[in-house]
Formats: sequence, structure tokens, C-alpha cells
Amino acid sequence: MRRIFLFCVLATILAAPMLSTPVLSASVQAGENADIAAKQSGTAAIQGIPKIEDFMFCEGLLKKGCDLFKAKKYEDAFAQFNRWAERGEAGSMNNMGVMLEAGLGVEADFKRAQTLYLLASEADVAIAQYNLGMFLGARYMDSAHAQRKLSKAEQSIRAEDLLNSYKWLRLAAHQGHNKAMAGADELEPYMTEKQIELALHRVGWVYETSKAKKTDTKSNRTEAIARQSTL
Repeated sequence: MRRIFLFCVLATILAAPMLSTPVLSASVQAGENADIAAKQSGTAAIQGIPKIEDFMFCEGLLKKGCDLFKAKKYEDAFAQFNRWAERGEAGSMNNMGVMLEAGLGVEADFKRAQTLYLLASEADVAIAQYNLGMFLGARYMDSAHAQRKLSKAEQSIRAEDLLNSYKWLRLAAHQGHNKAMAGADELEPYMTEKQIELALHRVGWVYETSKAKKTDTKSNRTEAIARQSTL
């Protein structure tokens, strides 16, 4: 019954009309700009700027779709991922989420992207967990946003987004995703100790704070993560 329900949810998501929203991240635009600049100057692309395919799962059944994506045949790539997503392939859901967030091959749709990231994350796809964590948290890692006065409703949304962002980043890091580990570390200054503790509890980890030794809180957190009990 649960499997039938999930497939009904997925079918609804895949068939939903798309909304026009801002596109994915400065990193994607930076990568595109670097490619253009490199072609114009005859030099290699700048090292260290992530390519959008770095956010995708491209193994096994999804290699063909990723090859189409790399060839900039975005509509064909999206159709390929969509076929596998309809069959419940979690990695393809992540890849569709990336394209929906970036507005490549389809109109950008943040809501559908987030839902597909979540479905893939719940299936333990590490790159999807990283994408979802950054999707939820990156907007708050901004000094301008930190200075804004938020309503109580906005504060509640921010707190929930930060908790879930940190949770998914830590889960991805636990699977060996190095960028997720760095992302979680970057998110911590924007969270309270209580929020971090709650986020770790959400994945069954115990985080012990040390009020007497505030300088040791990060080492305590590292030990707590190492002692995690269940995922």
C-alpha cells in the first residue's frame, strides 16, 4: 500500500504544471560563464568552479541521460531522467530536481525540485541529500538575510529549514560526501546550539553540549557524530 501511495505521489509531481522561479545558484552560472570565457580566450576553464553535473547521479542506468545533459541536450536529458523516475529510480529524481532548480530543459520550478530532492534523499541518495541540504540552507548563509527583521512566521520557517538543511547535510557527509561536510560546517554559525542538537536528534544522533567549555563544542559535536547510533 505504501509503495502504491508513493508512486501516486510521484506521478502527481511529474505531471504537475511548472512554475517560473529564479534559477539554481551562482555556482551554475559561474560555471557557464567560465566555459564561455575559456572558449573565448582559448584557455582551460577555471578549476574549482563546480559544473552542474557535479550535482547529479550519473551511474548505471542514468549515464545516458547525463551524457545528453553534458552535450547540452537538456530537453532530451530531462525526458530520459523522467522515464526512469516514473519507474521509481531515485537518482533520476535527484537529476530532475537539479534541472528543475536550474531551469535547464524545463521551466524552473523550486517546489517540484524540492519534492524530488526529498524523495531521492529518503532513498539514501547522498548527492540528493547534499542538494536538498543546500537548497534549504544556502539562502540563510547570507549576511544581508541575517540582518533582516523576520516575522514570527518567517522565523519559524527559517528555523525549520535550518534544522532540515543541517540534518540532510550531515546524513550526506556520513555517506562520505565531502562537500556536504563542508556545507554543514558553514551552516553552523547561523544556527544555535539547540538547533544543532535537535537536527542531530532527528537522525538518531546524540549531541552533547558543553556549557562549561564553549570552545570545545565543535569537538563534542564531532565525537557525537562519530558515536551516532542509528540512521
